[in-house]
Amino acid sequence: MAADIVDLIGQFVQLKKAGRNYVGLCPFHGEKDPSFSVNQERQTFHCFGCKRGGDIFSFWMEYHNISFMEAMNDLADRYNIQISGGCNPEIARKAKDRRKSLYMLNQHAMEYFQGVLQDSVKGKPARKYLEKRLLSRDIIDRFCLGYASDQWEGLTQHLRRRGEDLDLASEAGLIVPKKNRSFYDRFRKRLIFPIFDYRAQVIGFGGRVLDKSKPKYINTPESPIFHKGESLYGLQTSIEAIRAKGSAIIVEGYMDCLALKKNAMEEVVATLGTALTTDHIRRLKGYVKEVIVIFDSDQAGQAAVVRSLPLFSNEALEARMVVLPEGHDPDSFINTYGMGQFSNLLQTAVPILDFFLELKLKEQETDEGKIFVMNEILKVFSEIRNLPLRSLYVRRLADKIGIREDIVLSELSKITSKRSFKPYADMTKSPVPVKAEINVSDLQLLSLLVNYTSAVPQLVDIDCQPLLTSTVAIEIVNSIFEVYLKFGEVAYSELEDVLKTDAAREQLREIQHRPFVVYSQEDVKQAIMECKEKINHKKLLASLKKAKGDIQAQNWLVKDYKKKDCEI
Repeated sequence: MAADIVDLIGQFVQLKKAGRNYVGLCPFHGEKDPSFSVNQERQTFHCFGCKRGGDIFSFWMEYHNISFMEAMNDLADRYNIQISGGCNPEIARKAKDRRKSLYMLNQHAMEYFQGVLQDSVKGKPARKYLEKRLLSRDIIDRFCLGYASDQWEGLTQHLRRRGEDLDLASEAGLIVPKKNRSFYDRFRKRLIFPIFDYRAQVIGFGGRVLDKSKPKYINTPESPIFHKGESLYGLQTSIEAIRAKGSAIIVEGYMDCLALKKNAMEEVVATLGTALTTDHIRRLKGYVKEVIVIFDSDQAGQAAVVRSLPLFSNEALEARMVVLPEGHDPDSFINTYGMGQFSNLLQTAVPILDFFLELKLKEQETDEGKIFVMNEILKVFSEIRNLPLRSLYVRRLADKIGIREDIVLSELSKITSKRSFKPYADMTKSPVPVKAEINVSDLQLLSLLVNYTSAVPQLVDIDCQPLLTSTVAIEIVNSIFEVYLKFGEVAYSELEDVLKTDAAREQLREIQHRPFVVYSQEDVKQAIMECKEKINHKKLLASLKKAKGDIQAQNWLVKDYKKKDCEI
């Protein structure tokens, strides 16, 4: 089965047909209006905002933050394609086997924890706890919950008996090495929550104590297959409901997520006991128009609201906030008041900016206190890169505290001047390269050559450089002609590899993904004639300028121009 880029990207970004392309919100930078384009014919993608683009491998590498080798192996596995040639087979095999072994180790660990939970003696404390939390057997089985008993080497011995590589198990975060080269279990006396990726593979675990011990939760440490700042608990079972409803609910903990799941609220996901991150939001924004955030009402939950405001603003994703009564989280609220009351509570969700301002401003009532709080709020606003949105927020703040907007803006500028980033800068791995400006004439010629291959042989012998103003356009046009002269045709899917600069590759993708008017063959023929006329005209003007003062030479140039014009 061949991989189709629209089908693949469509599983991570909500795409809509727009002419010959599919468009959606870019998963690599914050935006409110779609600038992310996927072309099925050429099997490429391009974002007109952050300029990322390429083929199916480029997307997989960017989205999952992995190497080309890993992307190639992932996609080969996904589409049952045998890899041959083009890379070192030994390196490819080792990389693939290592990741596969990590997944298998986690799978075996999950089965071990499930077995302990069902053990009549060892699993009794956890089963009693789950009964108390009103989790059904269906939810326990569906999410593969398990238990780690109080044994220091329970899982370690289990893996050793299976003949597993304990060093690799340590790398997966399942066990911890001692100084004497032995190991002990990372999870002990904890309810175990397996964490799955989009393919329902176990990538890590979360463990919760059954009493009031600290820490309440621990997670698998970072590993080659687990990055907690990118992972959302329950996403693999929620994605269809999120797609269908166009919204998602974000909660803080595993139990909160399961409490909603057991009450048929499927569009819920949870952070892994960590702060919400940009990567979390980008995992969701391709599918949703808004999210509802439910943080605990304690101080930690309030701090999480403060941190999340600039994240949602920078990603241009609408977010609303639900305030739970003090002392409650979603799980305890539902178990106390029922799902009906919780659904009513969701209807009262307020925009996260309103919640944030109300939260901060109620802390102080004196004039001095308001000034202090204003500066605390402006520190958060300074992290927002969207200037128009930030300006609207400042106006709201000025109205709330009764201080002139220009004064608030002045105070904000003092804070932002100390920051190193520029507004709208792309906070991703690599900066967008600066390229020469492309004018309308450049775009017209490039669009003609890229979208109408019949134009290439008719213009290949003509020096098109007089029509072009940028080095980027010249590089693309020259490369098209070189490829045509060498092979007799131009495979635009492979032209990117021929181009020497990133700026040219980026511009080619933009031309390929830019909407264009479909012309008839007569229209194309007319456009080619106009190009030739413009080229001859520009060459004449340049030659006349050189022959200034030589009337005889100028007359000859004009006659030659008229002759060529008639031939056209």
